[in-house]
Amino acid sequence: MAEPIDRVTLFVPGVPPDASLQLGDQVAHEWVANDGRFADAFRFGTVEPDVLARLAVTPGAVVVSARVDLREGREALIAAVERLRDAGAIAVRLEESMLGWDVARWLELVSSPSPWDWHRAAVVVLSGDGALQSCGMHAFSLPDVRIELDGDRAALQELAETLNVYQLAEDPVLRSGQTFRPDDEAPRRVVERWPDVVYPPGHACHNPYGVWRLGPPGGAGRGVGELVPVFVPALAAVLGALEAQHGQPLTEAQVLEARDRGACIMMEPRDAQRLERSRGYVDLEPELAWEQWQLLRGAGEG
Repeated sequence: MAEPIDRVTLFVPGVPPDASLQLGDQVAHEWVANDGRFADAFRFGTVEPDVLARLAVTPGAVVVSARVDLREGREALIAAVERLRDAGAIAVRLEESMLGWDVARWLELVSSPSPWDWHRAAVVVLSGDGALQSCGMHAFSLPDVRIELDGDRAALQELAETLNVYQLAEDPVLRSGQTFRPDDEAPRRVVERWPDVVYPPGHACHNPYGVWRLGPPGGAGRGVGELVPVFVPALAAVLGALEAQHGQPLTEAQVLEARDRGACIMMEPRDAQRLERSRGYVDLEPELAWEQWQLLRGAGEG
């Protein structure tokens, strides 16, 4: 059975150190003193100047670590933040995206029945290296989205956000090689799952569930089988152990041999998705094992 994973971390300034807090069985918390940078942590245009002024002088914050994600555990996290608000909380920042709001607005967005509001509360879309990539979807135990800047930036951001919200609203079983389009008028784009290398492993913003890379418009999907091969142990772990054993980078032939000889369980796609979420990370795509291993090991060295 997989060890429990901390899936959401909230930074909540304004709660005094002596506050009596009962936040629930799945939520742990600790108090930290203001290091003089609390206001800077919220300087992204999402809170008003008067809130920033209060954040600058508040004595400290509660850091909340939750074993539930922000979708399935939404009610538990709302209840925890309501208790923190009643104890004096000023604002809430989700460490998985570094996006913060004043406490009333955070509760309004996360309490909404609309997945668009959940997305707005938790996810940002960043640009760099000729691409857009969202950040924060791992708070929902889901991959982020990455799109090359091959057209109008605003339209591409809307496309990325639409795919994210589709994941939140429908919880589909997406698979590499399938296609996505936001409506009947838009061209299809192929989706491929890749490791997230924008942030290194261990960073709060690193998405262990990877990213959906959207290909250029008009891409043709490829057939996917009815069952999903799931490596046990994970192929990435096998390759890491082999590389440590060899004491040098694996060759392409060694990576492909390890893939071909690896122990697999053929699973229903939904069951494979549940297993991925329970262990807290995505494995390499077998068809892209060599390319993705190079990317993954490069991120580990960075």
